[in-house]
Amino acid sequence: MALTRSQTPPAPSPVDSASFERESPIRVVPAVPKIAKPESGLAERTSTLVTNEPTTRTGRLTKQFSGLTDDVKEIAELRVALAKAEFAEKVNFGVGKAKQGSVAGAIALLGAFFLLITIGLGLGWLLGHMFWGFLIVTGALFVCGGIAWLALKPKPPTT
Repeated sequence: MALTRSQTPPAPSPVDSASFERESPIRVVPAVPKIAKPESGLAERTSTLVTNEPTTRTGRLTKQFSGLTDDVKEIAELRVALAKAEFAEKVNFGVGKAKQGSVAGAIALLGAFFLLITIGLGLGWLLGHMFWGFLIVTGALFVCGGIAWLALKPKPPTT
């Protein structure tokens, strides 16, 4: 299509000017070398590139090694943070289990106390006087305590 002088060129389409590259939150921009301004006679004949990248093999290795040590430090710090978090989680779990056990144990002990009172009252009712019921329950508790004391007696160490 040929344009005459009186015609204006068409406006560019948004599709034509759109970038078809995928947008990413991390943008990698390659380092563009800068050309240094020559200062002396020899440098005037040859332009040198000034970059942030080391040009010698030792410089590149040093830079890679420093990056590696930074990564190792970061990994070590993350491992320590993970270990602290896991330890705190285990401690919190242990504290929760201790709370659970103490509350349940206290309630069970109270329940056992009332069960013994109920048994004593029931036996006293059957035998005609409360004294006999509580005496039987008390004697049974002393017998159970004696058996437990004998059964759980530790053995002396053998030398």
